[in-house]
Amino acid sequence: MLEDLSLRIFKILNRELGKEGILLVEQLPSLIQCLEQAIEQDATERKDLAKDSHKSDRLGQRAYPFLELLKSSLKYKDPIVWGH
Repeated sequence: MLEDLSLRIFKILNRELGKEGILLVEQLPSLIQCLEQAIEQDATERKDLAKDSHKSDRLGQRAYPFLELLKSSLKYKDPIVWGH
């Protein structure tokens, strides 16, 4: 399930998810914007489809920790590195 979420987020960000990677500080503002727009779009679609609004697989709920990581990294001007 977490792998699916990671793949979904990285697809939204138009990035490949590999065993190693880096998100540079310069890239973070546009990545944050992309993810926030996708979360907003998901919320709007769920509002339009009231029957699906009870699903626990809401993008905003599941992607919030990653969004906060992006924002924190931007604030402190630290890149995000994994697999290093």
